[in-house]
Amino acid sequence: MVYRIHPSDRTAFKRCRREWDLSSRNRHNLEPVSRPGPIDLAQALRDALAVYYFPGMWEWDRSIVAPLVHQALDRSMRSQAEADDQALLETLDWGHELLDAYAAWAPTVDRFTPLRVDTDFEVNIPDPAASGAHLVTPAGAEIRYCDRVDLLAIDSDDAYWVVQHRLVTDSWADHDALQLDERTIAWSWAWPQFYLGMQITGTVYNEIRADAGELGARTPQPGERPQVRHRRMYARSGTVSGERLDAEGTEAFRRTRIRRGEAELAAAGADLAAEAGTATRTDLEIYPSPEPGVCARCAYRPPCLVLNQGGDLSAELSRSYQHRAPEPVQEGRLGGVTWSMNRGAAPPRWPSHS
Repeated sequence: MVYRIHPSDRTAFKRCRREWDLSSRNRHNLEPVSRPGPIDLAQALRDALAVYYFPGMWEWDRSIVAPLVHQALDRSMRSQAEADDQALLETLDWGHELLDAYAAWAPTVDRFTPLRVDTDFEVNIPDPAASGAHLVTPAGAEIRYCDRVDLLAIDSDDAYWVVQHRLVTDSWADHDALQLDERTIAWSWAWPQFYLGMQITGTVYNEIRADAGELGARTPQPGERPQVRHRRMYARSGTVSGERLDAEGTEAFRRTRIRRGEAELAAAGADLAAEAGTATRTDLEIYPSPEPGVCARCAYRPPCLVLNQGGDLSAELSRSYQHRAPEPVQEGRLGGVTWSMNRGAAPPRWPSHS
């Protein structure tokens, strides 16, 4: 048996235990009955950029890769159920403009070689109370942390970086918030366990403004693309000197690199272990955390109100919620873990087009 913790579990658990209790796959595993919603452009962009940075095509001429990147965006958006036709077309146009602007800017800052894209990982959580042991639930199930890394890259100093793609709809993220970003720090902590011995130097935040297509991007000059050639992955990374935080960009895009130290990563692992230990206790108390910013976006407000009033949840849950289906295995997905450790992902399967 395995008890899997995902980033969504960590976020919900710390935000509101009642929301976490209702939503987590490890608890009630409920989700609202499907209703039409907005198209997730951020996810579509991540899917497209997984193709843009696919290692096997990195040295290809970008004019050959560009149509494949745009096809990935189309597939991702069209796969989102019940999207309104007009809304879909408008968002597709929007997404394609973003990709064109990004493709003009990215070569000026891509000072790395991509090694893996959209890669799933799953690692055991060390038990801080017992050297060499891993955490288990009171029932004896292994506790594992699971997530998906947007991009793993190596720079000219042989240093490894994990890269997160972000769609920015307001202002750039505060630098302090990026330094405290729990999810990417956890990527850096977990990767050496997933790919034994490969140390991560730091995290890179690849921010794309939602209006980047309107703002445009500077076209790189001939020969401006850094010459970082394709290389294999090695467990030991090179040494890197420089500032902890470095940012560069334009009005439309920003690239921020943050180096992560050993003490920082150790603290991240200890925090994860503490959360996992608390969340799996048999005597864990479940209570809400009512606050306007939390409740306004919560999809579980109706049953929460019923519980607060001492009512019976059965009618509300049967009418408005359903059990989540098992997570589908996407055969051939870029970065999927159906291939063995320490090997590159299998090539993508491009659909035929007449």
